[in-house]
Amino acid sequence: MKILVIFTGGTIGSCEKNGSIATDESTKYVLINRYKSVCGGADFDISTPFSVLSENLSANELNLIQKEVIGNLDKGYDGIIVTHGTDTLQYTAAAIEYAICGCSIPVVLVSSDFPLEDESSNGHPNFEAAVEFIKSKPEGGVFVSYKNSADAFTSIHLASRILQHAECSADIFSIEGVPYARYDGEVALCGAKQSENQNALGYVPYTEDSAVLVIDSRPGDSYAYSLDGIKAVILKPYHSATLCTASASLEAFCEKAAAAGIPVFAVNVKHGISYESTELFAHLNIVSLPFSTYIAAYMKIWAAVSLGADTAKFAQRQIANELV
Repeated sequence: MKILVIFTGGTIGSCEKNGSIATDESTKYVLINRYKSVCGGADFDISTPFSVLSENLSANELNLIQKEVIGNLDKGYDGIIVTHGTDTLQYTAAAIEYAICGCSIPVVLVSSDFPLEDESSNGHPNFEAAVEFIKSKPEGGVFVSYKNSADAFTSIHLASRILQHAECSADIFSIEGVPYARYDGEVALCGAKQSENQNALGYVPYTEDSAVLVIDSRPGDSYAYSLDGIKAVILKPYHSATLCTASASLEAFCEKAAAAGIPVFAVNVKHGISYESTELFAHLNIVSLPFSTYIAAYMKIWAAVSLGADTAKFAQRQIANELV
């Protein structure tokens, strides 16, 4: 069993230095050596294209990760692990999934809620679960291994179906609450399936500026946002998939976007019975995207901008398991 581990920094690649958390090259050996001493049964190659705290993730790092993963898919590895920080984990996971969905080997992203030196860190369980998942010889694809604070097991999530972190929480959940698999000494599938309709984009040269304006819902918003340089707008509704469609400010903003030819999308809207306020979406030229996570939609639209594609059409297509 031969696995490539691509280290990119993040908390899992950091330790405490002078009262703050910073990346440290030695952590990669701590992670691998502990796995070998506890579990064994795998050989590892190491690659480090860069090392940053994940809050500093930019298009440059996204592009480097894509190139590193794509360049090693056919090198004879049984799987690839990408270590990553938790803050932007979901964004990178979606980007890799869009690039290589349907690949022949599993690619698993692994992170940690605290530095590995902290006894409460879930970095080692996350890494162990990723390796054991690869050793179980699953179908190819892109996954995220993560143990939540209250769980006795580690979940394996489909990379394009991970929700944004809840406020003040490091826990990770799949949309609809169903991960792909769980690991608790053994790997067990949970019922989530990969789509048969997968259309990998290949390498996407993400632009430095996504040109996507994201607006969270909150009472009293004036919607006084500049649309200079913007190619698409994402409105994030309240939890019930509603927006304040009674707002004159929102109506004026949508009219301004329409006049500029900028599509306005609403995410997280399920089909079926909804509140009457959502019936005004069409009147406001708000397009409800097919049901997926906000992050999956954001990364898809950024990919469209980067590829010079029609964002309105691109945002509504299925690429890589993202549509529920």
